[in-house]
Amino acid sequence: MMKNKTRLTLLLMAALLLAACSSVMDSKQPAKQYYLLTPDTASATATESATGPTLSLAVSVVPGLDTDRVLALSPDARISPYANARWPDHLPEVITSVMKRSLIASGKFSSVEESSHLRNDGWLLKLEVQQFYGIQNSAGETSRVRVEMAGTIECNEASTPLGLSSSNSVSAERLSAVVAAHQQGLNDVTRELLQKISQSCS
Repeated sequence: MMKNKTRLTLLLMAALLLAACSSVMDSKQPAKQYYLLTPDTASATATESATGPTLSLAVSVVPGLDTDRVLALSPDARISPYANARWPDHLPEVITSVMKRSLIASGKFSSVEESSHLRNDGWLLKLEVQQFYGIQNSAGETSRVRVEMAGTIECNEASTPLGLSSSNSVSAERLSAVVAAHQQGLNDVTRELLQKISQSCS
């Protein structure tokens, strides 16, 4: 009788373990969704690429933004990620890559390299991403996306401070619309950046 009870107990434990493993393996969690940000090529030209200066580019982010999650800011100042929505890499790497390609496409520089130091007679651009998230109301709905950067451009033996910002409304309560507003904000600050560099380094 004791043997039968022991055997039954062991069988029940084995069945429970199998059920637990099965639930982990067959998780119903939605798959991660990766969203791509692309360079701004609206002002692309190749006419100046051979004679423009070399540009060193260094991008950093404020604490809280160094993640691959697409983020939202709530009214009580909480930063939280959108479920399963991710950038292809952490934000500093993503912004560096996109901004570098946008600057190359502008045709204003002979080359753009990732570096925090001046090279020869080149220019140095340092940017800090200070805002890059959706703005949510108390109901958790995203109304706008804010993109803000600050930094300096060093050229012609002078350093000029930069302030770049954009705020775009979200057309619908969908992740694709939130990402589209991020893209528009990044395009806006890129164009603003190129304009300010032209004014400061002419």
